[in-house]
Amino acid sequence: MRTNLFRACFGGFLGTIVVTCMVIFASPTLIGGPADLASALARMLGGSWLAGMGMYFIVGTLALPAIYFTLVDRWLPGGPAVRGAAWGVALWVVSQAIVLPMAGGGFFSSAAGGLRVITDSLIGHLAYGLVLGVFAGDPNERAFSMRQEFVAKPRLRRAG
Repeated sequence: MRTNLFRACFGGFLGTIVVTCMVIFASPTLIGGPADLASALARMLGGSWLAGMGMYFIVGTLALPAIYFTLVDRWLPGGPAVRGAAWGVALWVVSQAIVLPMAGGGFFSSAAGGLRVITDSLIGHLAYGLVLGVFAGDPNERAFSMRQEFVAKPRLRRAG
């Protein structure tokens, strides 16, 4: 197996921290205002901001890495970074098509700010997926499987 569950959870934790920092520091510049993920989760769950932040970290540290580890990683081609980025894009699609409409943001952020919010969300999900994939992957695994295939193929030399 290419991925270790502990490394996946650690990568998910680091990815969640990276996304949280992006939301605090980069999102206000990109979308023109703060993006408070913990408040959105708290509203959906009917709890406090602290409960929303706790759920945000539980999902990012345990739930999503466990799904990645058990279901997704073995089916995705490429190296750890490519698989992680693909997982980030899949999470982005799910968030924009299912989670955000449930939170009142509309399908693909139509009621939450449109293209700027979509782009901000895509960047955050890609960052999370990349960090998760890189840390979850086998340290001895090559970055891209194409490189490994290229090295493994015998080359023929022309005589003369």
